[in-house]
Amino acid sequence: MKWVLGVAGMWACMAGAAAAQPLPASLAAPIVLPSQPPAKFTRNILAGDKVRTRVFVPSYRVSFMVSAGAQARTTDTTASADTVLSGAEPALIQAITDRAYADFLERLAAAGFTVVTPEEWRAAAGADQLKAGAGDIEIQKMGNLGARQAYALVHPTGLGSWPESAMPVNLGPVRTMTRVLDATMLAPRFTVNYAHVKASGGGPMAIVSRGAQASFQPGIHGGPVIGGFSMEPWRVRVGQHGGFLEYKVDGSLEAPGAFGSVSSGRGPAVSTAAGARAVDTWSGRLGYVSHASATGRFEVDPEAYARLALQALALQNQVAVNELAKARR
Repeated sequence: MKWVLGVAGMWACMAGAAAAQPLPASLAAPIVLPSQPPAKFTRNILAGDKVRTRVFVPSYRVSFMVSAGAQARTTDTTASADTVLSGAEPALIQAITDRAYADFLERLAAAGFTVVTPEEWRAAAGADQLKAGAGDIEIQKMGNLGARQAYALVHPTGLGSWPESAMPVNLGPVRTMTRVLDATMLAPRFTVNYAHVKASGGGPMAIVSRGAQASFQPGIHGGPVIGGFSMEPWRVRVGQHGGFLEYKVDGSLEAPGAFGSVSSGRGPAVSTAAGARAVDTWSGRLGYVSHASATGRFEVDPEAYARLALQALALQNQVAVNELAKARR
């Protein structure tokens, strides 16, 4: 099955061919958190079902950023930054997701939760009524106020893809399963971004600004995505009534380190550790230029990318487990 991602089809591969590639050793190695889980949050809301000691996790989704861009305009100038990811093949991001899901279950158990096995929750009354897709990797594109992002949505092997909408889904089956299992359903939604992409200088104050600026800064991190209800970061849906535990840390959850190379069409590729680029429509003594652009093609090293992606996901897992433990009754 052929599938194409990225900007203008720049990220393309054959899933069957990718599956034949050897997977990185870091997928089987212990995951070391890149930092202590943050304790400060900008929002912390619990709604819907209570958090019990017994939990089951029939849905877990990781959104891998595969392209990102941003653009800002003033009255006479435009600055843009466009990036695309290459080398994060389907088999690789699927294996990362599988490992991150297992890590989440391990961290729940370590925090004193009893995790209902898939065999048990699948056999429970109501489970056969759950609505879920085949679990294939899907691409979702979003845009908002000059920002553009595309994500590969990945689910653990054996778990289907739940419908994503502003309205809660599977409420009836989950209500039944919660009762018969005496367990709370959890459905985490996490992200792996490969760069911070920004643009500024537009908007109502553009007429007095120094021009427009755009930039990209490489860095694996769990961080915000743009768009609507279903793609908000830091969300773990909790049980029935459409409840969810939502929290946003101050900043992003970083996994520092080089994970490949960046090429921009100007000279040879450089390490992602030094691959940042910024442009400005104000060019000093020459005054304004009408357009300034920065482009970056990120070619990942599978071993490094897997290690850092797992660190970013494990940190998101731990933050979620900590918040669930606080809410447990």
